[in-house]
Amino acid sequence: MLNSVDAGRRLMLRAAVYPFLAVVALALVFLLISTTHAIAALASGLAVVAGGWLAARIALNGGAQAATAAVGRLVAAMVLKWVLVIGVLAIGIIQFRFPPMALLAGIAVGMMFQVLALARR
Repeated sequence: MLNSVDAGRRLMLRAAVYPFLAVVALALVFLLISTTHAIAALASGLAVVAGGWLAARIALNGGAQAATAAVGRLVAAMVLKWVLVIGVLAIGIIQFRFPPMALLAGIAVGMMFQVLALARR
């Protein structure tokens, strides 16, 4: 086995902390425009961070199982993450009338920093 479970958990933590900090910084920048923009960016960015953390918890739990069960956990984790992100996006636009560009910026920054955190050694 190339990666230990402990290394996977450390990577999961790093993939949650870096995007969180980036989303908070983005919300502070949007605060210069308005509080609504800042809340929108923070809400969608936190949905990405929470979805990524939840997906990692689902995918990494369960111990050693057959390949079909492991792939099933990975698919279920990814579907749950995107349902959470799209749900927050829809609720933000429809219910709270948040600015769509701020919502999309939060998602983009959250996803970009998740990928960068996972790619960093």
